[in-house]
Amino acid sequence: MTRPAPTLVALALASILGSAGCGDDDAATSVTSASGDAVVASLAPEGLAAGDIGALVEALHTSHARLRTTLGPHRLSVRTTFDLSPQGEPATPEPAIDERRPMPQHVDDTLELVWLTTAVNEPKFSLSQSNEHDRGRDVVVDGERIYTRQRNREWYVGPLQADLFELWLDDAQRSVHDVVALAAPELAVTVARTEGAAGGAALAFTLSRATTTDPKRAVATTRAAWRKDAIIDEVEGTVVVDATSGAWISAELKVAFSMPGPDGRRLVGRVSIVGEQSAIDASTPLAVPPDAQPLLERTRYDAERARLLDGLAGH
Repeated sequence: MTRPAPTLVALALASILGSAGCGDDDAATSVTSASGDAVVASLAPEGLAAGDIGALVEALHTSHARLRTTLGPHRLSVRTTFDLSPQGEPATPEPAIDERRPMPQHVDDTLELVWLTTAVNEPKFSLSQSNEHDRGRDVVVDGERIYTRQRNREWYVGPLQADLFELWLDDAQRSVHDVVALAAPELAVTVARTEGAAGGAALAFTLSRATTTDPKRAVATTRAAWRKDAIIDEVEGTVVVDATSGAWISAELKVAFSMPGPDGRRLVGRVSIVGEQSAIDASTPLAVPPDAQPLLERTRYDAERARLLDGLAGH
């Protein structure tokens, strides 16, 4: 299978890609109500309700660890389509030595996250991501056990020894952010109040292409350096976010862009995303694979040497 070009990978959920937010600094701020009950204060960035583009990008970048304190058990599903094609014919029929010559690329990616836990430090979720190139991954975490498999492979199970899964959860949560951030320098928005989940207040953002460019809104990271030369040709869609937490509820967005390619031709790209995030019952069963095999392990060299030499070697 042909691998996506680096620019496409950088656009496509590059947060396998981002930094995890699972520490105390990223926890939700709590206050005490008049009745003495602990309640979660607003997580929405200042300026979000006024339609500030920077606040919208910031809200969409909030980590899953921070948002799940207010979201509770929930299901998140996203479908993202990417296209990238060079325009015109190359200057020479054959590429020169070490010349990068891009080819037309298409990726149709689907992702689903089911988060069930309400207990602290007891993650319980399933995460599935795949594309039409027969590539994908599935992860199930049930407390202290993690089940994993690559697409079309067997399930493996082992102890959950690290919080790397927070990167994967951020990946899912920030999928809408990655597309909005691409268009941010040339983005225009209008905002209106609407009804959100369970009757709560929500903000509906209508996105379009602005007549001016604000370079300060560009993502300033090494992985996104290619965006400085990108021109946004079209923006169309809506994003609905919860007014209190800033978590996105639904999104339907298309962005067209163009940029110089490595062989002198212009690259024309298009990305579209459709996503929905909604609350689910905490009693929803977790689909734990019943036939998972123990995670393959390799004996450490020191232990293997000691066993083979039966104590003859010095330490």
